[in-house]
Amino acid sequence: MNILPNFLKTFKENLRDWKILLLVLLFAPIFVFIMYFYFGDSDADSYDIAVINRDAKGAFSRELIDALEAAVSEDEDVIFTLHPVPDFETAERMIREQEADLAVIIPEDFSDSFQGYLETKSGLVSPITNYGDPGNMNFLAAASFLDYTVFTYGGLKAGIDVPVQIEYEYTGEKSELREFDLYVPALLVLSIIMMLFSSGASIVREVEKETIVRLSLSRLSSFDFITALSMNQVLIGVSCFVLTLLSAFITGYRTAGSYGLMLIVGMLTCFSVISIGIITACFLKNMFGLLTVGCFPFFILMFFSDCFMPLPKIDLLKIAGHQVYLNDILPTATATRALNKVMNYSSNFSEIGFELAWILGLSLVYFLAAMIVFRKRFIKNTILKGGGENAFHV
Repeated sequence: MNILPNFLKTFKENLRDWKILLLVLLFAPIFVFIMYFYFGDSDADSYDIAVINRDAKGAFSRELIDALEAAVSEDEDVIFTLHPVPDFETAERMIREQEADLAVIIPEDFSDSFQGYLETKSGLVSPITNYGDPGNMNFLAAASFLDYTVFTYGGLKAGIDVPVQIEYEYTGEKSELREFDLYVPALLVLSIIMMLFSSGASIVREVEKETIVRLSLSRLSSFDFITALSMNQVLIGVSCFVLTLLSAFITGYRTAGSYGLMLIVGMLTCFSVISIGIITACFLKNMFGLLTVGCFPFFILMFFSDCFMPLPKIDLLKIAGHQVYLNDILPTATATRALNKVMNYSSNFSEIGFELAWILGLSLVYFLAAMIVFRKRFIKNTILKGGGENAFHV
């Protein structure tokens, strides 16, 4: 077994190639701070509402606006940020440019019609109009909160008690998950996907310098070489994983999930991604190819693993009552789901046991495939250069 000498050799080469190492280590942690900047601030959770109050002199319209400004969530966070506008054209421009999530138009006779209803207990109050862009993901949420607030105000003003009440219960340890919290598991998987470049660089480096021939002429087997390389990359992958998690903690993320389970999921996924990186690098001749052609498997893993955006699920098969989806042929897709269960819903080992077994199975398949492709790719060059049939034996 020549794993240890090759492990030390590869480890030193990774340190020398510090630019790629820094790219891999810092890419995902930097993205944590970027995502927090956009989604993590609780003040950013409020919805921007453009208000056209055509009943400016009415008392009821003023009370309604006060009720909207006073609306808060269970965590006492303000729900609406109101922007009074003079006309519909201004509100339409704000909606089009996404400066507002919703526009509310209060009709001229809102107060008069409400007063008439209170006196006669008949008829209807002139309707309030919601205007928005259905392409804006915040539109429906803002409209739902606003409708609830308006109905609550109307019921209290009219002295009407709603006979049906709704109580909320939440999964996991948290009563409410920030949008940023839902991105953290995907960002951890993204840190592992970066292993594509560092693991691929370890192969391409040998090809560029033609030291791959010297290694093939030695007694080093393909199993020893791939294993030593994978061990190095797992160290880097775990470092990326921990740095990304620490970055999330710095931005205020908290979890009651098991850190041991998180690490197990991360390490198993590392083996698969490293193997995919090795397979990719076996068909490349230089670093330029790695940083161009290598981007294709990187974006495939990132996009179809729900790291970029949630995708619809396409059923593939069912095993022991567990549904396997089409994108689960990528270990990172299963890892994203498993980490989300552990980190945001405090799932235990038995609850993610199937995901762990699936990732382990894929890791073995990809590792074996990497070893076979590596041997077939370089055995030909070895024979041509006089290395003999036994070079890089399994």
